[in-house]
Amino acid sequence: MPTKSKPGARVKLNHLLLTEEEYKQVADEHKPKPNIWGNCLKAFLVGGFICLVGQGIQQLFMTFAGMTSREASSPTVAVLILISVILTSLGVYDKIAQWAGAGTAVPVTGFANSMCSSAIESRAEGLVLGVGANMFKLAGSVVVFGVVAAFVVGVIYAIFGLEGGH
Repeated sequence: MPTKSKPGARVKLNHLLLTEEEYKQVADEHKPKPNIWGNCLKAFLVGGFICLVGQGIQQLFMTFAGMTSREASSPTVAVLILISVILTSLGVYDKIAQWAGAGTAVPVTGFANSMCSSAIESRAEGLVLGVGANMFKLAGSVVVFGVVAAFVVGVIYAIFGLEGGH
């Protein structure tokens, strides 16, 4: 495996001497071509299935708990997160994600999966410095983005006199 070197320097690859540019060219020629349409279809189907399951859970809350659509939305998200964490703990969610790609990363279940995965990976370091600290390294950027986005939207609402009660 080549290391970072000066431009034009030779890199020893088995018995060949290649420049970095030559090495990159050879590597690019042998890199498998992604099946973009197939990947899009898989992401669409799995992401759509996750949303379908969420809609089904919401309908169950509305039917059996007598909730409105708005009231059922929060417990629906909580159940989806719980399902995602359980599937991640069992190693199933990662296999689905490997096959489906972005289809599992975009819904809230993808965020729950990443949080749970980092917590599982760092549990040997302890609850506070391992699980707590490493789990929120990922969540920190998402939380900061959410807070900043909410602030910007709030300022826009205030400037234009829009009401926030939807």
